[in-house]
Formats: sequence, C-alpha cells, structure tokens
Amino acid sequence: MALVLALASRFNAVDRGDAWARDTGTPVWVFDHGYHAGLVLQRESLQQFGGHFAAAWLAQFPDADWFEFGWGDAGFYYDVPTFSDVTVGIAAKALFLPSDSVLHIATGHGSPWQVFTQSDGVEVPVTDAALREIVAFVEAGAAADVQLGSGFYGESAFYEGQGKYHLFQTCNSWVSQALRAGGLASAPGPSLFSAGLLWDLKRRYWNKR
Repeated sequence: MALVLALASRFNAVDRGDAWARDTGTPVWVFDHGYHAGLVLQRESLQQFGGHFAAAWLAQFPDADWFEFGWGDAGFYYDVPTFSDVTVGIAAKALFLPSDSVLHIATGHGSPWQVFTQSDGVEVPVTDAALREIVAFVEAGAAADVQLGSGFYGESAFYEGQGKYHLFQTCNSWVSQALRAGGLASAPGPSLFSAGLLWDLKRRYWNKR
C-alpha cells in the first residue's frame, strides 16, 4: 500500500498552487460518498462558462439547481452502487486493467449539503477564471451527450466518458485534477482515496457552512 501511495503521488504531481482561489467567490463542492468523490457545480456556472456538453446537460435537467460530476470505471460504477458492494476482485480489475470510463451526473435542488447529509464534504469558493477552467475540464471528461441510462440517485444519468480508467487515473484523481485545472492546490497523492482527497481539501480550504 505504501508503494501504491508513493507511485500515485509521483504521477502528475504538479501543484500549481492556489493563485486563483480566494476567500470569496463562486462556490464549488466536493463530497466523499465512501469510496468515490463527486464535484458539484452550480447551474449558473455551467450556463456562464460551459460549452456544447454543458448546454446539453442543462437542457436534459432543466430544473436542476446544481450538478454533481463523477468520472470513473464503467464496470465499477455499474457493479458497485454502494461501498458494501466493493470486492477485492472488482477493485483490482478496475485499478490494474485500463478500462472504459463513464461520466456520472447527479442533480439536485436547494443546497447540496441538504441532499448529501450522509457524505463528508468541503466547499471551495473560486474565481471566475478558475471556474472557467474547471468547467472546461469537466466537459472534457465526456465523450458524448447521449445518456447511457439512469444514474445512482435522484435525477441522474451516465454518459460515455473520455479516457481510460486505471490505477493512476481514478474517480478521485479526476476530481483532484479538475480543481488543479482551475489553479487550486489539491495534492495528487492522497486522491487515490476519497477520504484522502477530502482531508487535503479541508486542510487547505475549509469553510464552515
């Protein structure tokens, strides 16, 4: 396990700092759902900074106040809807054999804190410049705007993902990379695990809600 963490920390280990992050700005959220993290963006953020894919998502979920994005292994997402469904075999296959990816989008109304009451989370206010890059990164994680089927919870759906899932490109490292695309500091090492990702973000950006 120590070797895995060491290798993960060396992969894409570029910390661009938090030059674009600030104490006030548009909030984004990261929630830890037990073994994978999701990135939440407000509807207005997609409207203001999104492109083709964002426009499609906005049209498909016209009443959503926010969108939670998760990227990961297609088989893993479909086979393990909850942490209790994870097996050593499923996890090993997803991590060590590069596989097709999917983008999972879940939507909600009101505050995401009121929806994800059983999940750990952190809020990070970001500038418009950061948000533009984060939205662009999220859109780049999709290969098509046609829904593959319903998602895990609420009004949600799966989409064909862009890129392969493997040990050094997991659902949690994808969220970390989305934040770093916006110039925010998010350590790549702990992001192999959702709890490590949240710990690092809280350490840097914790704001009491």
